[in-house]
Amino acid sequence: MDKRRAYILAAILVVFVSMEVAIVVGQGNGNNNGNGNVGSGNGNGNGNGNKNGNGSVGSGNGNNNGNGNTGGGNGNGNGNGNGNNNVNTGGNGNGNGNGNGNGNGNGNGNGNGGGNGNGNGNGNNNSGSGNGNGNGNGNSNNGSGNGNGNGNGNGNGNGNVNSNGNGNGNGNGNGNGNGNGNGNGNGNGNGNGNGNGQVADANKYDMKAPVAGTGQQRALCKTRGACYNTTLTCPSECPERKPKKNKKQKGCFINCNSKCEAVCKYRKPKCDGYGSLCYDPRFVGGDGVMFYFHGAKGSDFAIVSDTNLQINAHFIGTRPSGRTRDYTWVQALSIMFDSHTLVLAAKRVTHWNDNVESLTVTWNSQTLTIPTDGEAELRLNSGAREVIVERTDDTNTVKVSVSGLLEVDVKVTPIKEKENKVHNYQLPSDDAFAHLETQFKFFDLSENVEGVLGKTFRPDYVSPVKRGVAMPMMGGEDKYQTPSLYSPVCRVCLFHRQSALAAAM
Repeated sequence: MDKRRAYILAAILVVFVSMEVAIVVGQGNGNNNGNGNVGSGNGNGNGNGNKNGNGSVGSGNGNNNGNGNTGGGNGNGNGNGNGNNNVNTGGNGNGNGNGNGNGNGNGNGNGNGGGNGNGNGNGNNNSGSGNGNGNGNGNSNNGSGNGNGNGNGNGNGNGNVNSNGNGNGNGNGNGNGNGNGNGNGNGNGNGNGNGNGQVADANKYDMKAPVAGTGQQRALCKTRGACYNTTLTCPSECPERKPKKNKKQKGCFINCNSKCEAVCKYRKPKCDGYGSLCYDPRFVGGDGVMFYFHGAKGSDFAIVSDTNLQINAHFIGTRPSGRTRDYTWVQALSIMFDSHTLVLAAKRVTHWNDNVESLTVTWNSQTLTIPTDGEAELRLNSGAREVIVERTDDTNTVKVSVSGLLEVDVKVTPIKEKENKVHNYQLPSDDAFAHLETQFKFFDLSENVEGVLGKTFRPDYVSPVKRGVAMPMMGGEDKYQTPSLYSPVCRVCLFHRQSALAAAM
């Protein structure tokens, strides 16, 4: 009997000890993992770590450390909450435990990326950004901390005898809901599928003092995106953006868009680059596909037509005997926006001379003289937009910038004797057929943009020209022909000129 009583007492003692262990050890922290999210990349690396969460008899806050989350150390400063997990078998002990819910205010972490806008840039030519997504969605804040309001996890107070100890099991499993990964939505990447040539945002920067001793110019980037507030320094091979002593040298090109770099380039049109228009009108579209558009001599065609921009080209040419079509070249461009018109034109030249100016620039019917010294540029008053015409060589080459709309490099060049013979143009001896070589970069084209070149920048554009042939041809003369160089009217044109009063408002 005494032996049986001893067994019973021993069993009761074992049960009592087990209960004590369950309370203290009680996995009271279950949440050790507490925040499932860890991976979520959001700040709360582990949100609340009540690594040891309650359970600590009466300690009321086991998580003394309230948040193992060194990771984000955040929020759960309160971490403890579980003020009373103690022995109460009630299973709730730390009912509050959660306090840390916030634990992850950090969620944000993610802002992330904003970067995104990104990247896409699509290869293109210029900017890389291109892409619509300037949005960068920067979630910059979103994601924030989210979800985790609950973070707490320990909602179910652990430790309590049977409370399942796991306590929070999930702690804030959600932790930050945000997982958002933010990803910036923009998967779209690039606004324009091919985007190329079109930049998401104009290239903005402020010049800083040059490097002492070398004179290398520096710029602080102001374009939204990954390059924002980054200082770029020109390479020693091209220390200046605008070489003053010899404009035939390479200049420093500062790119605060997706590439985030300062590189050396010749400051002239690149006839094989995106958005170029050269030779016997040969285009390279926003999709990178090369094609020819012959048009007709003496006629005008819409190269780009959008709701806020129209660019027309005037074709000159000749038709040798026996040919069924004209040889043509672009002699002039008319750039229309708001209530303004900027015209770039090649003069008729009998005999070509590189040292003689053969380019004319007209602004709202007024002929301009572009300086040849100092900054060698002219800034025009257009109201809301900044318009700059800058020399990029001593004669016959300029760069035009219209803020928020476009940049275009323009060079006047002749048909030389060798070229005339090779192609059998049969040009008259008293006309060098001076014409324009151009390359465009656009900043704000719509998805429905029109024009011989413009439509190639559409997000969904697929070129109809035949690939793999020497001269892939683009038709559409009837759709794009305009009554004059200055008219925005054609069968598919979109531009409507503003009145001077409306443009000034």
